[in-house]
Amino acid sequence: MILTALSCALTLAQTVQAPASGNPVQTLVPGKIVGYVPDPRVPMPNPWRDPGYLQIVWIQSPNFNQRPVDAVVDTIVVHSTVIPTLERTTVAFQREASQVSAHFSIGRDGSIVQNVSTFDRAWHAGVGKDAQGRTNPNNYTIGIELVNLNDGKQDYPDAQIQALCGIIASMRRRFPIKQIVSHEYIAQPAGRKNDPKNFPWQRLEYFGLPLYFGENRG
Repeated sequence: MILTALSCALTLAQTVQAPASGNPVQTLVPGKIVGYVPDPRVPMPNPWRDPGYLQIVWIQSPNFNQRPVDAVVDTIVVHSTVIPTLERTTVAFQREASQVSAHFSIGRDGSIVQNVSTFDRAWHAGVGKDAQGRTNPNNYTIGIELVNLNDGKQDYPDAQIQALCGIIASMRRRFPIKQIVSHEYIAQPAGRKNDPKNFPWQRLEYFGLPLYFGENRG
């Protein structure tokens, strides 16, 4: 289940005993709180523990802002971290000085950390343009980081790819996703980025969406 930012207060009620059944009933008391939906975000765990395969925790990054009001989220950008662990990636996204974040980071065992609400603008793509020539990609994209050294040698484990596919499927239910791109493709000028190096793009073909990877010199 992919978490989304949610905070709401409900009307408060007072619990009393029903005389006949003995079961608790709620009597509404205006202006008082009966319950709330808890904030799904959690602090950085200490000590760290990876969430586990297809398990997700939301550890909020300070590095985000609001999308433009007219932004349509329609693109997935796949990255690799270069950073070797999910923990260290999360720590990097916690530092305001880094000025970097992603919506999701996926560990090599399929553990998932959400860093930014998908309705907000994560700072993952930088300067770039897509195949349609649109600039400012952070405005309309979902950024997903895969823990990988990006040396062209380290593989992308099946558990990690399955977690990626699960997030993409969830994002397609939420947004009109029309394309999946590599960070290398969307980054400008061409050659500024090369991740995710040697990613098996054929694993994403079943989504039936255009896949753009390699350098974009258009």
